[in-house]
Amino acid sequence: MNLVLVLVKMAAGIMGRSSALVADALHSLSDLASDLVVLVGYRFGRLPEDDSHPYGHGKVETLATGVVGVILMAAGLSMAGNAAQSLWEPAAGGPPGLLALAAAAVSIVVKEGLYRWTARVARETESRLLLANAWHHRSDALSSVAAVAGVAGARWGWRWADPAAAGVVSLLVAKVGWDLTWQALRDLVDTSVEVSTLERLRNTVLAVEGVRGLHGLRARRLGRDVLVDVEIEVDPELNVVQGHEVARAVRRALLAGGKGVRDAMVHVEPVGAREGGLFHPTTRSRVVTESEALARDEAGVLGLHGTRVVPLESGYLLNLDIEVHPDLTVREAHAIAHRIKEAVRALPGVADAVIHVDVHGE
Repeated sequence: MNLVLVLVKMAAGIMGRSSALVADALHSLSDLASDLVVLVGYRFGRLPEDDSHPYGHGKVETLATGVVGVILMAAGLSMAGNAAQSLWEPAAGGPPGLLALAAAAVSIVVKEGLYRWTARVARETESRLLLANAWHHRSDALSSVAAVAGVAGARWGWRWADPAAAGVVSLLVAKVGWDLTWQALRDLVDTSVEVSTLERLRNTVLAVEGVRGLHGLRARRLGRDVLVDVEIEVDPELNVVQGHEVARAVRRALLAGGKGVRDAMVHVEPVGAREGGLFHPTTRSRVVTESEALARDEAGVLGLHGTRVVPLESGYLLNLDIEVHPDLTVREAHAIAHRIKEAVRALPGVADAVIHVDVHGE
């Protein structure tokens, strides 16, 4: 289809004496090159993972999108140069003929139809490459609109209208090419997805039962797909299997509800495990050290062993085994344990304490 349009518009532009239509034909010629790039990029970009490409071949599609953008920019700059030369040195001869006007009008209908069809397929397959090619068709249709305006203006006596229209077309084409190339470059260097997409992903994760918080949410594009990494916070009382089940539920939610998400890596941490948090190793070590120091400093305690720490959602549960003299009465030993318990419970990060009394030396 593009080859037919190139031949028709080129012939009509030459015979109809329209530089705008010739520029439009050159633009359609660039469509042939972009179609070939799209065909190769789309086919190879959808290949499954293999040993050499464990993340798939999505970057091939992104690269192809960039190539299409470069083709568009090159076509636009070329057309701009021809338009400037025509404005500076008007061509001899009469105004463009009706043949040029008719060819440009036919091109508008054909290219707009191609745009709508390609754009629909691009949305269905969520392919930026196909969407880029759709916009290539749309820019060709718009360039034909400019060509119609230029030809009509020139026929009404405004000789500058035809090269001016060609200049407008060139700027439009170059702008579309730049936008496509810039977006492809951003994806190739793993630029983060849009803020709105990140927010949607965040809401998806937080909606999963068992997730108490999240941090480190990252997402990048791989062709048409999105790869996600996130660290979720869960109840510290969950065992490893339960925490793993929450992570699997988050991954399923992202793949099902996060539009375009191809894969998700979910890391699990207990609430407060980050630096400065309640369940960070530094905080845990401080709580244990201070608790044992309080127990050893209590009068009547001759030894300490078997300290155990249980993380609860509200803080740590401390289990301390203290050793006392065998001659102490039960009342006296109980009083010592009670004083230690109250002192330990007053420490920051401690939810409760259980003090076990053993006889020293046994």
